[in-house]
Amino acid sequence: MENFCLKGAKDICDAVGENPKNINDLVKTHGLPAWKRETKGTWRALPDDLRQWLRDQRDRNIGYYIYHGDRGITPMNDHES
Repeated sequence: MENFCLKGAKDICDAVGENPKNINDLVKTHGLPAWKRETKGTWRALPDDLRQWLRDQRDRNIGYYIYHGDRGITPMNDHES
């Protein structure tokens, strides 16, 4: 049975491929759907919310890079060089 709620920065960040040291910034700046009860205690997150957050991150950033075959991958704003 899948966890109903993930607890702790490590488990949450492992689930989305991020560094647990960055959880405060991820929540505040990037909208990671995690919370603490009454602003203290252990971080918590619902797996379905994390999946949706990852999809949103993918959709927002997927067109940012261009594959150039032998030249590799570059940001879109560098594709003319």
